[in-house]
Amino acid sequence: MNINAFSRSLAAATVLLAAPALAEQFGPLEVAGFAKDEFSMCDNCSDGLVNKSTFDPRGVLNPPTPMLNQPGDTGFHTHNLGLAQLALGLTHEFDNAIHVEGRVTGRVRNSGPDIYDNYVIDLYAGISHPQVGSLVVGKMTSRAWTRLDDFAYPLGLSSPWAESGAGYGVIPEAVRLATRDFEIGRGKIRFEGTAGRADERKPLNPSSTVVAPPSPKIYEGFIQYSNEKNLIEAIYQYSSGGRQSSFMKGAFYGAQGDTNGPESSPGYKKPSQHVLVLQGKYWMNPTWSFTYGVKQDWWSGQQQQCDYGPVSPVASDCFWDQPGFNYASDKKLHDATEYDVFAGAAYAWKLWSFTLGGVRMNKAYTKTPTEWGQSNTATFLNLGVYRTVPEIPMFKGVTVEVYGGLGRTMFGRQGPAPLGMPSNTAFGDADPRATESANHLTLGINLKF
Repeated sequence: MNINAFSRSLAAATVLLAAPALAEQFGPLEVAGFAKDEFSMCDNCSDGLVNKSTFDPRGVLNPPTPMLNQPGDTGFHTHNLGLAQLALGLTHEFDNAIHVEGRVTGRVRNSGPDIYDNYVIDLYAGISHPQVGSLVVGKMTSRAWTRLDDFAYPLGLSSPWAESGAGYGVIPEAVRLATRDFEIGRGKIRFEGTAGRADERKPLNPSSTVVAPPSPKIYEGFIQYSNEKNLIEAIYQYSSGGRQSSFMKGAFYGAQGDTNGPESSPGYKKPSQHVLVLQGKYWMNPTWSFTYGVKQDWWSGQQQQCDYGPVSPVASDCFWDQPGFNYASDKKLHDATEYDVFAGAAYAWKLWSFTLGGVRMNKAYTKTPTEWGQSNTATFLNLGVYRTVPEIPMFKGVTVEVYGGLGRTMFGRQGPAPLGMPSNTAFGDADPRATESANHLTLGINLKF
């Protein structure tokens, strides 16, 4: 285990664990979060990328020579992860049942932001009434990321299910409206809608711009149904004008638009993408539970673009800060659609939980002449065991959980990763261009409060 990384994680955990004690002093302050340290081993993973560049992030274009972002040496490797999240909230309920709240949430990974450029992932204020619904305004996380994470984390499959696909995880400026719960049959249902935006992407050299940067907009619908044995959710997120990706945990950023020069795109259209998810959990009895989900991802496709320097729009002044998505050598836009599935089971016994689950990422439907990974598939399997540890004395309101997992990653072919993966080495560092399978062992401790 990396001692420096472990020390940083331990220091972060110590600071976070002091929060519940502070809450006891300040009364109305609500504190929630976690701090975990995780050690993993992989028998057939890449030690990193060779010839790193923002150009050609998938490492599939040839030329240039030598090719960029190629897999490093593949073999046995270890990895340490320190992850912590802290949410602070202030709430007040009036005599007429109107409830107001304010919340801020921070998240760090190995001493840096877990989500690029976003130490703070929630910063909002809201008002609600149990017979009407709620209104929330500010910076907030999306349901497409957080709800999928809640379903997949107990099965050890959070990354391949919740962090993949054509969605975004953090909305910089948003308004969220939700209804109250409605009784339906033997259960209840609620509806929610979110509308948000991000800043436009300003080029370094506006004179080189052919098409101005689009205005980034995002919309999300969320439906939740529950009864004594079932929790079923439907999520639809649509965005336009954003920098295209398949990292559903990432923040929503504006796209660059179209610039002059050899990288300009005839018939440019602002990029758009959407994700549609149906997922559920069924509690058969207090011992057994089952989880399932299906996801549709769609991308319009986005060409690479230079952000030219302030001197002149020539190749020597090109900065590849928009690497494109499903990039086509014919410089035409090609949309793509991918369907993924998720399933798992959990068995609870005393302080123990045993889980088995899998995620299947399928081939994408697209007509691009460039192989971006649309012909590949990926299967992620995980066998996990969890135990709460009340024997360890902690602060009031803090629980300790230890866990372990045996995982296997299998790709359908040797080549670029499926379009739904954020990168070739996104989940577990197994690079499908160098190997078709890998095995993983994970050991961790999680402090929850």
